[in-house]
Amino acid sequence: MKSKILFISLAVVLALSVGLIGCGPVEPTGPAPSAKIVLVASASTDGPLADVHNNAKAPIVGAYLADSSNITVGGTLFPVEMKYYPDGSSMATMQENTDAMIDEIKAGTAHFLLGPSCTAFLEAQATKCATAHVVQMGMEGGATSLFPVLSAYGYSFFNLSFSNWFEIPVLAKILAEAHEAYDPGDTPVAAIGYQNDDHGFEYLAEAEKYFAKEGISIGDTHAMVPGHGAACDELVAKAKACDADILCLFGYPEFVFGIHASAIAETAWQPKAAVLGPGACFGVYRDNAYGAGTAAEGVMTFVTGNNATSPAMEELFNEKLACPPGPPGMGLPYNVYCQDFWGHPCYWTALDFIYAAAAAEGSDNDGDGFTIDQDAYRDYLRTEKVDSVFGESYYVTPTYALNATQYSWDDSDLVNPVPEGSAGLLSYKLHHGEIGQWQNGYMEVIGYDDVATGTDEYDLYNYVVTSPYWYAPMW
Repeated sequence: MKSKILFISLAVVLALSVGLIGCGPVEPTGPAPSAKIVLVASASTDGPLADVHNNAKAPIVGAYLADSSNITVGGTLFPVEMKYYPDGSSMATMQENTDAMIDEIKAGTAHFLLGPSCTAFLEAQATKCATAHVVQMGMEGGATSLFPVLSAYGYSFFNLSFSNWFEIPVLAKILAEAHEAYDPGDTPVAAIGYQNDDHGFEYLAEAEKYFAKEGISIGDTHAMVPGHGAACDELVAKAKACDADILCLFGYPEFVFGIHASAIAETAWQPKAAVLGPGACFGVYRDNAYGAGTAAEGVMTFVTGNNATSPAMEELFNEKLACPPGPPGMGLPYNVYCQDFWGHPCYWTALDFIYAAAAAEGSDNDGDGFTIDQDAYRDYLRTEKVDSVFGESYYVTPTYALNATQYSWDDSDLVNPVPEGSAGLLSYKLHHGEIGQWQNGYMEVIGYDDVATGTDEYDLYNYVVTSPYWYAPMW
């Protein structure tokens, strides 16, 4: 009898113990609330990509946070902080940084991940973000190679324009029209230098497609190998040999900043057009180029707006992105050395989306701290529109990748809201320009004859030409 009572007593004690354990504190399953909102990015602060980071992401993030240093969420004002993870322009280090940033976001010590400094890094990071269900807000980088794999990058939103989104189609029309006006009936000849990597291959392929469409002959091409000091001399020699009217250099600042000495030294040949980028879109390019005389004058590059394309752009470039006084004695109009006429309007828009999503989808947890669910953040980007420097801005997913017989998308082919599970791209229809030219010390937006007129083949209704194109022998 005693043993039976003892058995029952032990059973009761065990049952009570299990019950008490079950009623104990529950470990948190989501990110912990934070006293501040933290943006994180892997940053190429040194190495070959440093010129991109230092002239693209760094100044725009600094200017944005200076202009808007807090976000109100649920009645609580949270300070915003930017935290960079240096990667030394190394893919491996960027990947390690991405793992660490994802861990921070999962823990709640960071909240918004900005993309890295080039397209190859961007795509590698996008894969990790999709697996981790963490949103990647692209800054620098973008490529045609994204189109077939958008469904694999369901947590990525890409903001920068690129070759056929919608730069090269516009460039080809501008060059063809200008050469016809300069030398009627003559076939323009282009020499193309391209960086020997995915970036260069993409731009070369799109140039071959759209130049052929507009009747521009490609006389020669040259693969530009990073770190190869003679690459610019070799490109100029090929351009001279085919008597090119047009010089294109689709490469990073290493080449763009170095081409002038080679081209100026070749006195027996002069291009009528020089298209350089990325790099020539940076204000610092103009100041560097002017160190060799007026070499920046007439150079074409890729842009999305300037201070004359809208009142919002005027405020962006003249006030929010106003540069501190530059080196003395330049005597140049506008202080632009901290500005990027290609990327900065796109990156400002990306940050506007982040701030809007934080306010709309974040929680202040009754004053305990900020949290945001990454799926809710992603869905906000997919479905909502935000007023920014381009006007009402939004992300789209193209319904197909262009092929040899398709040259553009209709509005109906650019799907908004972005389908669930797909990456989004900031619509190129928002851009105020695609091609710019340095004229009288400033970056002007140039275009072809009927752009934004209603008869425009590409229906670029937001395009604003701020100056006629100069097409004449240079250097």
